[in-house]
Amino acid sequence: MSMEVNHPAPLRLLELAAHSLLSNEASVLLVLEQLTVNLFPPLLTAAFAKGHRKALKALVQAWPFPFLRLGSLIVQWPNQDSLQAVVDGLEAFSAHRACPRKSELRMLDFTLDSEQVHSKGASEALAKFPFWLPSTVKAEMPQAVARPKPTENMKKGPKQPWEAVEIHIDLFLRGPFKLDKFLSSLLTKVEQSHGALHLCCRKLHIEEMPFHSLLGILKTLKLDFIQELEVFDWFDWFWALSDPNLSATQLGRIFNLRSLKLIYYNWAFSSRGERPSSYFLSQLTRLGHLQKLHLSYSYLSGNLHYVLSCLWVPLHSLEICYCRLLDTDITYLSQSPHTTCLKKLDLSGNNLSYMIPRPLGTLLREVSGTLQHLDLNHCRLKDAHLSALLPALCRCSHLSSLSLSDNPISSACLLSLLEHTTGLMELKQVLYPIPVDCCMYLHGLSWGPVNKDKLCQLQAEIQKQLQAMQRADMQWSPPLPLLMQLVQFE
Repeated sequence: MSMEVNHPAPLRLLELAAHSLLSNEASVLLVLEQLTVNLFPPLLTAAFAKGHRKALKALVQAWPFPFLRLGSLIVQWPNQDSLQAVVDGLEAFSAHRACPRKSELRMLDFTLDSEQVHSKGASEALAKFPFWLPSTVKAEMPQAVARPKPTENMKKGPKQPWEAVEIHIDLFLRGPFKLDKFLSSLLTKVEQSHGALHLCCRKLHIEEMPFHSLLGILKTLKLDFIQELEVFDWFDWFWALSDPNLSATQLGRIFNLRSLKLIYYNWAFSSRGERPSSYFLSQLTRLGHLQKLHLSYSYLSGNLHYVLSCLWVPLHSLEICYCRLLDTDITYLSQSPHTTCLKKLDLSGNNLSYMIPRPLGTLLREVSGTLQHLDLNHCRLKDAHLSALLPALCRCSHLSSLSLSDNPISSACLLSLLEHTTGLMELKQVLYPIPVDCCMYLHGLSWGPVNKDKLCQLQAEIQKQLQAMQRADMQWSPPLPLLMQLVQFE
């Protein structure tokens, strides 16, 4: 039965009826079986808003639809008690219950979509639930409570008692860690359900998490559901995963990964048999759906080919930041299959000054057919380097954003870059560095006081040229966070 309401007036009447019914919470429990399905969504919304725990628990256990999405309710009313009541309602979903459950629920979704994350009240909600990592991908169904399109796992008709219920939640796990009451209760419910409840985490962020604490959580998750994995300080974590006794949590079992982000890892590519890297590389070969790879603050010098050669499918996004890349790494990348599909390339934090015009220029030419986002921040690039890159850069006809922050480039060179790139009609955003004639640079980074007058003059000249070239859709800007701290140069 469709839950869409076409006219606002009936919806208001349903809300009034829901609040009236909840004024006596005990009455809800008595008449629940007699309620029409149209009353369930406004009744659950009202119960969540007011924290009616008994009513919430009963509504979850009798939910007449296959899908229940709570993201917008969590943002609007970040109430731990209401969430706990929803979890308590999961008691009905047990493989060992003697009688069939009444609920038609097959998916309980706690995640937030991108619109909800940026909405008013989201920061308060996330502050109260620090274990949550908001989804960055807009959900297909932004309604608080909605019925999903039929899928193979959600066929019409009554369910059998043994069908599992999926619980969707994104997790941000950071040590020192103490389980939140809600999360602890949820994990316990899933573990005790003996397969009747499946905990599905699409995006998982792990940071300085004690491995033994993490292990218990990983054993509860459906690892093949994880699509985005972010791990900070991951050396000890992958060392522990190399233990064959922990095969249930091996990276290779997270085989549906689309995005992998690894920060701070001391690679060991020598022939001494260091297990963490060899183990990790062997698991990479099993990630047949990986599209995005982000490696930062890792010593990869001359060994990028070990990582990329393990991937069977060309990447769409590659970020290799502060990894001390060598010219051999860039040469291998320019010759790899990934250049045919790359839409985003981030080489920030690597010294590329001695790789121009080759092999960096060669790489840009190879990716020019697909590249949309290019980040070359803090790469020691000077005027001569940027000028030499211009021919290859201007071939990137699909480029929509370019970032060159923290490179010692002059104002004149930036104006020349503007003149040459206005023909790239899809290029809309350019983040340019504070020019060397406006501040000092030390070890490739902008340093010291900034002449704000000269910087403003440059910005005015840029705007003048953009108007003259009829590119008002093109936005050029310096690093805004840094500008807030600028001091007038005298």
